Amino acid sequence: MSSSQLPLPKLKDELLVHPIMTSLGSLALSSFISYTIYGVFDWRPVTICVASDIITIGLDHYNDQAPCLTHAKKSDNIETVKVFERAKALLTFSSALLLAALSFCPPTTWLITGLFVTPALLWDTTLFHWSNPIVKEKSKKKDQDKKHGFVIKRIPGMKAIFIGIIRGCGTFAVVQSILSRSGTMTGAQNFPGRWSIQEIVFWSTINRACHAVMADVRDFEEDWKLQVPTIPVLLKSVFRTQVLLTLIHLLTMFTFISNPYIIFASVYSIFLVWMLNEKSQRSLYRFSFHSQTITAILYGAIKLFNRLHQSF
Repeated sequence: MSSSQLPLPKLKDELLVHPIMTSLGSLALSSFISYTIYGVFDWRPVTICVASDIITIGLDHYNDQAPCLTHAKKSDNIETVKVFERAKALLTFSSALLLAALSFCPPTTWLITGLFVTPALLWDTTLFHWSNPIVKEKSKKKDQDKKHGFVIKRIPGMKAIFIGIIRGCGTFAVVQSILSRSGTMTGAQNFPGRWSIQEIVFWSTINRACHAVMADVRDFEEDWKLQVPTIPVLLKSVFRTQVLLTLIHLLTMFTFISNPYIIFASVYSIFLVWMLNEKSQRSLYRFSFHSQTITAILYGAIKLFNRLHQSF
């Protein structure tokens, strides 16, 4: 999202609603992994994943919209300043939750969390420069820094892959680092919809990566103007991107054809691939992000139904 002045409702969405809505996806996935693989629900990995999401996404959006805060202070726009204050409070609270959860975890969890959170925190930061161009206009300095420096999100075609690894593999790694010591890999042993580690890691990683590409489809017009090297921009077409995503979802579905939940999630994702494009409302893309959430809810509903059925 551009850092130009946003209307107050959109600013609230960027700084407050979006980080919270995204964290709900991590809430669902971390809970899902905990239960389907280890047969338990543990608050520690869930809290770590949710808090990390809010911190990384919230901080990224906060920095993007920093010019709005500067302008609001100069113009005495109290309502806008209050939005930023709430966003800062959300970030502070999430940081406290993250530290509290980590304090009950082994050192490996600290290392894994740092390994996956650090790239997300440095996502849009120029880590070093390839050259040192002289830029006279201050307004263009930030863009020039990114063009002539190393920025993680601007590695051609790799943005979606990194997001998939961070959100898919990272979530599993956090859960595994905490719960593997319990030795209770008994999740849904008598349930036909049980998941293997390979299924959950592969599916969650591919799913998150594909949604990241969908988010790039949403931002295609803006990214094309700025020539941000996302997959849709590299393919020079939203249609080609939709075809690519469809093939990936089909491959995932047929790879795990025995898992009805992956089949459901893949069909659902393919439907959204063709329903959404660069002209669609931004809010509709949350249905794409929460494909894992819907799958987890479906799993839980069927699990509950089976238990109720067995009790009668």
